[in-house]
Amino acid sequence: MRVFAVLFLLLPGGALVISTQRHAHAAMASAVLFFVVAHAALHALSAWRSTTSRLLPVPLRYIDRHAAWTMLGSAWVPLAIQGVHTQPISMLAVAGLVIGGLCQLCSVRVTADRLRNVLLVVGSALQFIAVALLSSMAVG
Repeated sequence: MRVFAVLFLLLPGGALVISTQRHAHAAMASAVLFFVVAHAALHALSAWRSTTSRLLPVPLRYIDRHAAWTMLGSAWVPLAIQGVHTQPISMLAVAGLVIGGLCQLCSVRVTADRLRNVLLVVGSALQFIAVALLSSMAVG
């Protein structure tokens, strides 16, 4: 499931980054790149953690344990940049960010790995759609 999330974020995410770089300002393109890389890296780390039998180093376990907060923070950066540049903001994009954030925050206290993975993947997918809406509204 997490490998699917990595591929979902890297392949369409790469296209989103290129499109944003061509049609929006540099700050928005950087924010979208940060969002895609952060989410894909965190999902890849979690997928790697679930497949290895060895214990991860302490810094990687710390990052994996706080993945939801990192994902949440990286998803709100494009919204903040959109607001700074006084571009119109879609309420549908804000709703996607909020619902995705709630899914990720619900995963913080979940001890079952499968449910935690589902919540993080669903939250990332909703936030990806919201970031795509925001980047399509950004004008360079």
